[in-house]
Amino acid sequence: MPEVEPLSSMGGEGRLELRQIGVSFGGVAAVRDVSLVFRPHVITGLVGPNGAGKTTLLNAISGFASVERGTIELDRSELTKLPAAQRAHYGVVRGFQTVRLLEGETAFDNILVGCERASQPNIFAQLFNLPAQRRSWRRDRGAAAEIAERLGISSVAHRPVAELPFATRRLVELARILVVRPKVLLLDEPAAGLNAHGRRQLTETLQAYHAVSPFTMIVIEHDVDLVRRMCSECVALAQGSVIATGDPGHVLDDPEVRRAYFGDQVHHA
Repeated sequence: MPEVEPLSSMGGEGRLELRQIGVSFGGVAAVRDVSLVFRPHVITGLVGPNGAGKTTLLNAISGFASVERGTIELDRSELTKLPAAQRAHYGVVRGFQTVRLLEGETAFDNILVGCERASQPNIFAQLFNLPAQRRSWRRDRGAAAEIAERLGISSVAHRPVAELPFATRRLVELARILVVRPKVLLLDEPAAGLNAHGRRQLTETLQAYHAVSPFTMIVIEHDVDLVRRMCSECVALAQGSVIATGDPGHVLDDPEVRRAYFGDQVHHA
C-alpha cells in the first residue's frame, strides 16, 4: 500500500495571478476588471470602503463566488472554473470574519480538523486501521502539535475552545487553517473583535510565521494602522476597481484612497 503523502504536500510558496476578473450580482458589478499579481514572501493588505468589492474578490479567488470573466492562476495552474473544495486541494485557503470552531472540542482537536484537507488514506484503510491509517494519524497529530507550538498555543491545546479567550480562539482558528501549509491564505478581517493587545499579538504571530514559512497572504483589514504594521504591499479598491497599489504608506496616503475611505473633508483637512 502506498505511503501517505506528507501533510505539507500542498503547501509552501505560490504565485497567484488575476487577469481582468469580473464578478456581478443581479446585473450589478461587484468586481470590475481586476488584474493583480500576488507573490510569496509578501503579505498584501486589501483595503477600501464598505462595498468596495474586497470580500467578493476573496470569494472569487477561493471559489465561493463565480467569476463572470477573467482568469485566476496559481503557479500557472488555472483555477477559474474549479469549485472551492478543489481550490483548497491546490492550496487556496479562506478564513472568515467570524471565528468558527467546534466549541465542545479541545483546541488540539480543532486544529486536527484542518488536517482533513490533506491527502488521507482510503476508507478501507481507515475502517480497518491499516498501516496507512496509522501513519496518517501520526502525521496529522505531529503537524497539529507543531503548528500549535509555532503559534504559541500549545499550553492550552488540551482545553476546550469554549473556555479560551477570544484572542486565543482566533489563534486556534488560524492554526487550523495553517496546519496544511497553504500556498495562498485569504483572511477577511482577522483582527475583528480583538482589543489592542490581541491585534498586536495576532499581527506579530502572523508575521513571525510568514517569515519562516513564506506563502501568498492576502488580508482584508479596516484598521489602517494594522495594515501599515503587518503588510509589505497594499491594494486599494473602490466600487469594485483597483485605485492604488504599492507600499502601504503610499497607498493609504494616496488622495484618491483617502477620498474613498474618508471623504473630501478629511482630504482637505
